Amino acid sequence: MQVSAGLPEVAPTDGIEVIERKGLGHPDSLADLLAEAFSQTYSLYGLEVFGHVPNHWVDKTALVGARSEVGFGGYSVESGIQARLIGKITRAVGDQPIPVDELFRDTLHELLPAATGAPAIASHVEPVVENTAGIAADHPAAFYRPSQGEDLADTDDLRANDTVVCSAYAPATALQRLAIGLENFAAGPQLGGDLPIGRDVKVMLVRTGACVDITMCLPVHPERVSSHHEYSEVVSEARRRMDAYAAAHAAKLDADWRLDIAVNTKDQQGGAYLAPWGTSLGKGDCGLVGRGNRANGVIAADRGSSGEAIAGKNPLHHAGKLYTLAAERISHRIGRPNHTVLVARNGDRLDTPSFVGVRLGERASSAEQRHIADVVEGEMAALPRLSKWVLTTPVIDRFRDPNLLLEA
Repeated sequence: MQVSAGLPEVAPTDGIEVIERKGLGHPDSLADLLAEAFSQTYSLYGLEVFGHVPNHWVDKTALVGARSEVGFGGYSVESGIQARLIGKITRAVGDQPIPVDELFRDTLHELLPAATGAPAIASHVEPVVENTAGIAADHPAAFYRPSQGEDLADTDDLRANDTVVCSAYAPATALQRLAIGLENFAAGPQLGGDLPIGRDVKVMLVRTGACVDITMCLPVHPERVSSHHEYSEVVSEARRRMDAYAAAHAAKLDADWRLDIAVNTKDQQGGAYLAPWGTSLGKGDCGLVGRGNRANGVIAADRGSSGEAIAGKNPLHHAGKLYTLAAERISHRIGRPNHTVLVARNGDRLDTPSFVGVRLGERASSAEQRHIADVVEGEMAALPRLSKWVLTTPVIDRFRDPNLLLEA
């Protein structure tokens, strides 16, 4: 383990900071949620039927948007959404098939309506399973083609199945917490309860010193506004509520900021953000795993967060998934601002990273270094508990509150 100094300080009213958060109904968020929800469902099925989790990873899942005609007063769907489950999946244990297609279809029809808040979306989605599992020299033949339940016991082996670097930083900044709060407010009943606002929200916050520019994209259900005037009234009321929420939330964070909120900026050119089912997936946009928020709930391009796509990866032994989550927990448990890096080598034991790096603002004392070593050792030993948390915590709950990971 290497502990170093030199981490720049991030002050709430100095310098610059940029934070993005994609909303619950954003196509990229939906792709992440779908891949993770399927992995959960598939894993729990395997545990119930075979006593073990069959090998799988579906972290290349994609959502291809619907081709629609959209206007004020309604929309028509010419071709629906394609949900493509892409990856390696064990389809059978011996002569006992695993109902992969059925599990995916059921997951899809439950997840999309729950995430978008639009039950009608389920009737416009076609599930497609692209299973690329085969036999290769780096795994025994039973890895994806087990002949009996005992073959699955090998999938519990805590060895990394990839060479990866994963990182995290702590603590979360006030701007990061504001971004998550704004998205949850916009995608929640505070707006959508009585306004025709959908959940494909995007939040972009740019802080320069104490000035925070907030850009928000709020979709409007086309069938619930009959004209641009009615649409504009909805957006204006939504902005008024967002203004009030942002000011109140910033005050709770003790952030002395000057806030400026812009909503649906393309409307200035005569446009309108109308989206069937409250998501741009309903008007041709596509979603891919790995393009959404990071494990901490935001996209912070100027901070040390992992680039791994964790959704849909095997929850027992995929290093990219477990090390990303473990790095988050380690970073927050250290107790002072830091950037934490974990490196795994393919085939090594997961509980023994090939490299651990922690960067602090100032040089660590001997006692602090011992504390950091204890934190790392404890989190590595707790990887099975982390896997259980991944398997049992609802994916939408995890999306809405990234801090659930820290409480696991």
